[in-house]
Amino acid sequence: MTLTSIRRFARLRRLPLLPLAMVAATVLVALFADVLAPHDPLGINPAARQMPPVFAGGSWEHPLGTDRLGRDVFSRIVLGTQISLGVAVATILLGGLIGTVLGLVAGYRGGWIDALVMRSADGFLAFPSILLALVLAVTVGPSFTVVVVVLALVLWARFARLVRGEVLAIKERDYILLARVAGAGGAYIVWRHILPNILNTLVVLCTLQVGWAIIVEASLTFLGAGVPPPTPTWGGMVAEGLDYIESAWWISVMPGLAILLVVFSYNTVGDWLRDVLDPQLRNV
Repeated sequence: MTLTSIRRFARLRRLPLLPLAMVAATVLVALFADVLAPHDPLGINPAARQMPPVFAGGSWEHPLGTDRLGRDVFSRIVLGTQISLGVAVATILLGGLIGTVLGLVAGYRGGWIDALVMRSADGFLAFPSILLALVLAVTVGPSFTVVVVVLALVLWARFARLVRGEVLAIKERDYILLARVAGAGGAYIVWRHILPNILNTLVVLCTLQVGWAIIVEASLTFLGAGVPPPTPTWGGMVAEGLDYIESAWWISVMPGLAILLVVFSYNTVGDWLRDVLDPQLRNV
């Protein structure tokens, strides 16, 4: 494929090149964080405390400066990428799997099963996730697992509602009725005919939920109910730098910019995937 054809395809599909590049970069950084971090993210160096970024008069040894304990901000952001994406992936796998299975069962079976699943989903969506995290953090203690469980408890309901709506529309189509007439069982119909037809929707929803999971994880960590220190997380770094926002603004601003750019990129890619995978929007 020539460069001209690639550019033509990008214009035709309105390919978001910069957000896609950012998504790919965050995945690579998360996978190779230990190699890419130039310094020990937990290493304390009082002699180098609160050094400014290189563009504000600092040195290339610490391109994004250091925090109040002399820890390299860039290295901590790199490892924080691994933590944030790890939380997002674990949450989507757990909550998405539970929500998809329950949504398929509720949509296909209907009746009291449908009512029970949907009312449970409404209850979890109505309960504030941050409040639930604070309760678990006080009861169990803040940890990576607590954050994943809290986010999954909210996320499964989103998947269940969306999948259930898709199943209600698909199960009345002619090929589903023909499969029933042919003697196919409910489990076979769901697995063979319904699930493949909602995969596009699931892919888009998963992509859009990455940004949501990163923001909520950062918020919980900021409040002390997320991943505890000294593990470097973006929300924790923002919280640590609040007391030094006037004298050492980069401690909070740099991880805040990381959150902004990553969430914006994943949401943009999710919107693009929705436009590409939706036949009606694609034709338009």
